[in-house]
Amino acid sequence: MLKSLFRLAPARGALRQHFQLTQCTNHSLLSTKTSCISSTSRSCAKVAADENSESEPKTTKSHYNPFTQTQPAFQNGSNAKVDPPANAEEREKLLKVLQLEVDIAHQEGRRVPALKSITDENWAHILTLPSKSARYKYYGYLWQVEAKKQAKERKKEERAVQVLERKEEMRKEREENEHIIYGLGHTSLFLRIYDSTINSFQNNRLIRAMQFSPKIVLDCSYDRHMTRREALNAAKQLMLCFAENRAHDDPFDLHYCNVNMQSICTQALNRYIPTMFNTEFPMNVHEQCFTELFPKENLVYLTPHCRTDLEVYNPDNVYIVGAMVDTVNNEPLSLAKAKRLGLRMARLPLDRYLQWGAGSGKSLTLNQMVNILLDLKTTNDWTQALKHVPRRKLVDATEEALQQKRVLEKRARQLNFSVDDILNDRENKQKHKVRSYMKDSQFNLETWGTKKKNRNTN
Repeated sequence: MLKSLFRLAPARGALRQHFQLTQCTNHSLLSTKTSCISSTSRSCAKVAADENSESEPKTTKSHYNPFTQTQPAFQNGSNAKVDPPANAEEREKLLKVLQLEVDIAHQEGRRVPALKSITDENWAHILTLPSKSARYKYYGYLWQVEAKKQAKERKKEERAVQVLERKEEMRKEREENEHIIYGLGHTSLFLRIYDSTINSFQNNRLIRAMQFSPKIVLDCSYDRHMTRREALNAAKQLMLCFAENRAHDDPFDLHYCNVNMQSICTQALNRYIPTMFNTEFPMNVHEQCFTELFPKENLVYLTPHCRTDLEVYNPDNVYIVGAMVDTVNNEPLSLAKAKRLGLRMARLPLDRYLQWGAGSGKSLTLNQMVNILLDLKTTNDWTQALKHVPRRKLVDATEEALQQKRVLEKRARQLNFSVDDILNDRENKQKHKVRSYMKDSQFNLETWGTKKKNRNTN
């Protein structure tokens, strides 16, 4: 009520007008008072109507037209990725709209892939994109992937035609030649080893490693700390860890712990290794933590953020490597987890054995870590094990020596030049300003200028 009264209070100009009106006649005063009362009553009614309208809920009809939306309906106004709609009906509607968008852009000749080449996983990622420009960038990426795949298939077909032609030529040569031909693909004394035989041999070696070899753990619990691209890179590195450990003469017993079956990293790893969940495949994948599988006193977490160097490899210890690609997030997450679990920590002595180049990061990939541990277990020599560190991150000794030599030669040339200048300056100071042949000569006015006159007359 007080607010309404304050809103109805007259302004300074109205008060001044009221005082002026008091000097007028009684008739004009009465008419002015009646007009003020009527205006006050109208404003009171207006305020009361406004208060009633504010108290009542507003019901407005909204019509959703998806073709006029430049962003998805679930956009929250930020540039970050958003979650797709949880309702199945809304998701289907938005998916149909996006499919129509792709179809129209494909018909217009833009760099957009065909609808049949876009998988369900691509659609799930498209639904999380916040804007139309982000969607078209992703469409362009899918178009490039499709173009590369088509070019690869085209080259494969061309190579198949060339192989058939070469086989036909070889068949004609064999028919014309009556002698025995020795070599690969011809008569040979050696047995052919097929790829399936090599795979069986390597799998058998991994099964033997499960029984007798030391154990290595890859901690896959960092999915929520990685972006989608980092998770895909981590999946590729995990696949390389398994492949390079499998190809080694004395492999580790490799364990993937804290695996979330629904994460992006695990799904990408399953695409790389389709048989990873088969019971007969020699790959240890656990949803449990490594503290539930191995004794806690044997666990050693390898993290670059601690201060303790790994001096000697101990085969009785179970070394843990965090399966994380931290190109964006460089927080010491592995150090915090090791402290939280009360585990021992160590880091590779990189600074002791390597000389890093300027501006090069000291981060290593997961497969490089596994290769370093494999060679360290075999040779127990850090110099040999650290050869897996990329050479581009290190200072080249020969190049550094040449650079130092160039610097020294440049400084020597500068020093010699400055000494020569100093000696020349001293010699110039010792010289007389007057020419030597005119030192004792006298000035003769009669002969002065005769040479110049003779030169002009000639």
